[in-house]
Amino acid sequence: MNKSIFKSPEGKNKIIRAYDDAIKNTPLHLKTGVLKTTFGDTHFLESGSQHQEIVILLHGASSNATSWLSDIAEYSKQYKVIAIDIIGEAGKSAETRPSYETKDFGEWLKEIFDRLNISKAKIIGLSQGGWLALRFAISFPELVDRLVLLTPAGVVPTKTTFIIKAILYSLLGTTGRIKINRLVLGSQRVDQKVVAFLDLIQTNFNARIEKEYIFSDDELSRLTMPVLFIGGEQDVIRSNQEIAARLQHIIDDFTIVIIPEMGHVLTGLAPRIFPFLNKTKC
Repeated sequence: MNKSIFKSPEGKNKIIRAYDDAIKNTPLHLKTGVLKTTFGDTHFLESGSQHQEIVILLHGASSNATSWLSDIAEYSKQYKVIAIDIIGEAGKSAETRPSYETKDFGEWLKEIFDRLNISKAKIIGLSQGGWLALRFAISFPELVDRLVLLTPAGVVPTKTTFIIKAILYSLLGTTGRIKINRLVLGSQRVDQKVVAFLDLIQTNFNARIEKEYIFSDDELSRLTMPVLFIGGEQDVIRSNQEIAARLQHIIDDFTIVIIPEMGHVLTGLAPRIFPFLNKTKC
């Protein structure tokens, strides 16, 4: 039997209860669903079903679709929004973890598009979700209308200083988790519910730790759709200046937004993203 990605059955139940509570307490009219894929069951949240254009939301590592609830409230005013629990992460989808070295993640998302009869969508990916968005857009550019990358993985390596600190802090139990949260959040103001969410998952979930896959110039050159990149100047995980510098030399239709007061946790950005999604000047 494969080892669970959760630290214990009790820990998994805590995360799922928090997931269900978040859904129950939101004023949003949400539809939940499960799709069968080759890689396992995939759970998703959907809102704004009266709209024709679709926005796909892909969360970061050690997270799940409920991290998008405030964003769903905004995007669903104009679009049908589908927030997916990425397989192998701390949500309700299968615990399967395809290799980053293959195209499996892109194939998994393509199966979701097929099962939901999506011919084209706008995709917003945060951090590791940005990596997934890149993998899919590189493999199936014809299916992506617009691509929004929020401090994405896969363009430049994670900072060595962050990796060392994260490893050391992980050995310190509760104190270490607090230090990691402070490191990731930086000086930006974040709702305490976000902090509690991060701590819950760090306490009960085994984060995926393996070699990063960095996309080649040839792969990134297949991004033929308009791309918006947003990064926080205070991000301690990866250099957003380096991400911007690399992508702007490869992608033709590329917009950069660097936010001085923000770190890695990019929230409440719908007002900055809407103009790009609506095909007006960003």
